Amino acid sequence: MKIKDLSTYDLDRSYYENFQNGPRSLEGIPSWSPAPSFSFLDFRLNSPLGIPAGLLLNAKWVELYASLGFDVLTYKTVRSRSYPVHPWPNCLFVKVGMMEPRGLPPYVLAPRDWEPPSPKQVTITNSFGMPSLDPKGWQEDVERAKGALREGQLLIVSVAGTFEDTQSKLVEDFVRVAAMAMEAGAPAVELNLSCPNVAGGEGAIYTDAELAGWVVREVKRVLNGVPLFIKVGFLLGEELRELMRSVAPWAEGLVGINSVALPVLDDEGVPPLGPGREVSGVCGWAIRRCGLAFVREATALKEREGYDLVICGCGGVMEPADVSEYMNEGVQVVFTCTGAMFNPYLALEYKGIGGL
Repeated sequence: MKIKDLSTYDLDRSYYENFQNGPRSLEGIPSWSPAPSFSFLDFRLNSPLGIPAGLLLNAKWVELYASLGFDVLTYKTVRSRSYPVHPWPNCLFVKVGMMEPRGLPPYVLAPRDWEPPSPKQVTITNSFGMPSLDPKGWQEDVERAKGALREGQLLIVSVAGTFEDTQSKLVEDFVRVAAMAMEAGAPAVELNLSCPNVAGGEGAIYTDAELAGWVVREVKRVLNGVPLFIKVGFLLGEELRELMRSVAPWAEGLVGINSVALPVLDDEGVPPLGPGREVSGVCGWAIRRCGLAFVREATALKEREGYDLVICGCGGVMEPADVSEYMNEGVQVVFTCTGAMFNPYLALEYKGIGGL
């Protein structure tokens, strides 16, 4: 079997085909019983392992991964209006070594018909943008997703504002869509301030500490106690310090990192995703050191500044040992997207129940 055939997301089909017909069915999922023994904010969870915004396209995807023992499930980012996906292709394998956090490569290669050496070393580029159903569609689906959860599991709804022409309108739209998520019964809301596949506007808010703080502060006013998480991209040093200083008074949690934005070329030097999409998000095995560097600095800043903020780690989590490595850095929850795509049994393996 080819490695791409292990993925629950069919890389050879469009986003809308995966939305309608996915995820790929699995046989022989081991049975397990909920045992909520892990405290996370005011929630009691079965484990600290979950899935970030991206993989869980709708309630069907939430239902599958809840049955597979992932206990913090983030519903893919939604908007206050319908929004299209980038054209196919959206996911390609890329060939790159483990990235050094302070020395990222200038580009990565996506050779034609190449596959990584093992499922534990999968790195992909993903280029979706942030597509969304209209609010009526996704609000009804969020209700279905909530009904698919088991005891000891948490659903987070990820949201994004849509940039038009001014920052004030962007902030207003973030408030609007967060309120819609709350109306749909979201137990927790995530503001997606980072998308490497959206050029400027809402895709890079995390790099502007002042704007990020403005968004978070205004959204917090309408949530009526619903926990608020902030999803950010790869930052270190002074940029991370400024961002955390700006959002910490208003948010309950910080989630990082999103995919790393890099130019992607095929073996002939051509952008394989097509014109205008030379840069896209790179995620999976190769970015684990970047993710660990981020959470290491974020937890140190939290402790030094006394921020009342949970840190959630993400990036390159491909096997149970990677979960433990993140937990050892002091994070409260660990997310895996690429790892869960290519090994959907990862959470069960982490719990010692079964797996591939």
